[in-house]
Amino acid sequence: MAELEHPSWCDLAHCTATRPRPEYRAGETGYHRSAPVTVEQIPNVGDVVFDPELNPLLAHLAQPAPPWEPVTLLNIGTVVEPHLLSLPITRARAALRQLVALADADKVM
Repeated sequence: MAELEHPSWCDLAHCTATRPRPEYRAGETGYHRSAPVTVEQIPNVGDVVFDPELNPLLAHLAQPAPPWEPVTLLNIGTVVEPHLLSLPITRARAALRQLVALADADKVM
């Protein structure tokens, strides 16, 4: 059987992807995962405060291992709740473009 191929951004220390076995069950093949990045510029969302030491806001990329469709997701959350927001990367890019355009409307000329 061929080696499991990992995306270039996959961090093996965080990766849970495995090759499916003939008798595998849904979800047991895991995910390719990037190293998490701490999002420091968002101190809170609603009543949830993100403390860099105790409860940081984190983001990472994830992609299901075969035989599932290799859709890359942007996951944002905390250590306790790592998937508060999970978007396919194409939707995440579109949302970020909208937010940048909104923020750019406030540029001083």
